[in-house]
Amino acid sequence: ASKSALGIVAIFAALSLISPNDLQASNIKVDSEHAKIASTMIVQSADGRMKPFDTLSYELLNKLYRSTSIDGMSANEAILSMTLLPSKWRSTPIIKISDEELKRLLNIPQSQKYASFNDFFSVNDEGGDYKLLALSEEANRKPLSARTRLDKEIVKIDEKVNILYMIFAGEFLRVIPAKDDPSHTWHSPSSALSVLNKEQQGEVLTLLQNYFSAAGEALNSGNWQNANTALSAIKDYQAKYGADIMPDQAHINAELAFNKYQIFSKLTSVYLLAGFALLIVVFIRLASSWRLNAIFKLVYGINILAFIAHTTGLALRWYISGHAPWSDSYESLVYIAWALALSGIIFSRRSAISLALTAILAGCVLFVAHLSWIDPQITNLQPVLRSYWLTIHVSVITASYGFLGLCSLLGIFTLLLFALQGKSENTRLSTNILEATRINEMAMILGLCLLTFGNFLGGVWANESWGRYWGWDSKETWALISILVYAAVLHMRFVKCLNSQLTFAVASMFAYWVIVFTYFGVNFYLTGMHSYAAGDAVQVPAFVYVIGIGMFVLWGLALRGKKYSKTL
Repeated sequence: ASKSALGIVAIFAALSLISPNDLQASNIKVDSEHAKIASTMIVQSADGRMKPFDTLSYELLNKLYRSTSIDGMSANEAILSMTLLPSKWRSTPIIKISDEELKRLLNIPQSQKYASFNDFFSVNDEGGDYKLLALSEEANRKPLSARTRLDKEIVKIDEKVNILYMIFAGEFLRVIPAKDDPSHTWHSPSSALSVLNKEQQGEVLTLLQNYFSAAGEALNSGNWQNANTALSAIKDYQAKYGADIMPDQAHINAELAFNKYQIFSKLTSVYLLAGFALLIVVFIRLASSWRLNAIFKLVYGINILAFIAHTTGLALRWYISGHAPWSDSYESLVYIAWALALSGIIFSRRSAISLALTAILAGCVLFVAHLSWIDPQITNLQPVLRSYWLTIHVSVITASYGFLGLCSLLGIFTLLLFALQGKSENTRLSTNILEATRINEMAMILGLCLLTFGNFLGGVWANESWGRYWGWDSKETWALISILVYAAVLHMRFVKCLNSQLTFAVASMFAYWVIVFTYFGVNFYLTGMHSYAAGDAVQVPAFVYVIGIGMFVLWGLALRGKKYSKTL
């Protein structure tokens, strides 16, 4: 009898989420003040992290639509509206489709850029069939290296369709804590009514009925007062049963500010524009007697302000997450960009070109960090990473990538100056070659010291985690190879035939490829305790080959100035 009663309650609750107001409401826009109240409601993510609804809505809409707003609605307004009025949103184009073949499979016009939830289902006498079911299962069975462009698109779109379905079903709204639950697991509205005790079932059912009924009426009438009250009651319920794991108000406010200002994504354009502007100023100063000190100081100041904002963003993310912000791909890329900016500032007094080049590369790294295949979501740390060694080891070894990246950029700049040399030596170019080479060497010494020290710290962490200092794991091995490569580049001055500015520039330019492979290649092409590939190699992006060919072309052009290359 109790099971039957529980089933009736669950069904009744499900029906309450799709009330008659769902079909009658002509307005799908949620009141901005109501969305603001909802933004501070705490939600538990799948990995157990407690975060405000504002973060959840931003993550979901960004994943679906690659934007923080849609049709004039903020992320909070949009996700609330999707939850309250799923029937209205099922026909709304929201999932971007770019592959022409996939459009044909879905019977979508080629001119249509976005598909709706309904576009993925065919209606028949037995109900509806998911059009991508067989295709997505087949694509997911294939190894990454064997997936075609269509397979990759199908996997990506299938994920978005499932996310949209879970939004409509309210599955992401894990806002209901259980009384005296030692696991501190929170539940979505539908699942809560199947696991809570009878006392809480009644309380939760009342809260949900009051809220969804009031919200449905508000969508019709425009009066959100009762809905605001009902939503506040849910927040009070959270504080009553889940206060032990809820973040305090300071953390909530910090996360809301972090979401609002989107520091890292906005810094992408700032770094790029400031870097290119400073680079133009440097080349004008090389080609003429103009000093342009006022412009230089202005651009220099912008770079400094960008770095301060970058540092603030990292500190804010650290405070919000409770751990050092370099624990995953997104965070490490953001940190590498920070290290690049720092290296440029350190050497900016000696060489303006250092600041310009590192600002450009920092902007490029931040751009890569915000591509669709990298998840910027803040998550809880995996057990193996819950160590103070994460803060020490990863920060040191990753910071070295920034300084060594500066070396590669200075190598490219030096080769470009050699390529600009004419039949007779341009003393101004030679002076800048000498300056860039000296900065390059100093940055490489500092980068190599950080890389070596970071590798030793990694051995200590490995001993604590795995009971051995060194195991010839792929990441460990390539970190050692990186150290040996840069040690060899620095000691080339002791080999007479290799002791020249040109050779040092070429070596520093190409040496960074070993860092790139250590950071990216090991993760996706080799197996080991630090990698994610499991032997399943992914396709090398075309731009990698373009960059490689471009480096060889630059090397060839630089040979025209070889006779002006001096010893180190």
